[in-house]
Amino acid sequence: MNEPKPETPNPTQTVSKALAEGSLIGAQAGCISVFLVILALVAGLLLDQVLGTKPMFVLGLLLLSIPVSLYAMVRSVLASSRARQAPSTAAKSKKEDKALEQAD
Repeated sequence: MNEPKPETPNPTQTVSKALAEGSLIGAQAGCISVFLVILALVAGLLLDQVLGTKPMFVLGLLLLSIPVSLYAMVRSVLASSRARQAPSTAAKSKKEDKALEQAD
């Protein structure tokens, strides 16, 4: 009946942790975008060299990489934020289950 209460983090720790997690999500999304743009640039240069068309494939693939990288960034951020929220909702439901068991 005397269950030890978990330590509640102070507000500074909570904010620091949230900022760190948000920064990691942003860095991941930025890296995905940079990777896709570099991939488009290299593929465009190779195609232009092989086919003998100077700026056509480079410009086309770079322009195409912009919406693709935006889509990939949004998907990455949404997936990361869902993964971050999933444990907290699972913990809340476990607490509610325990509370219901104790009430019975």
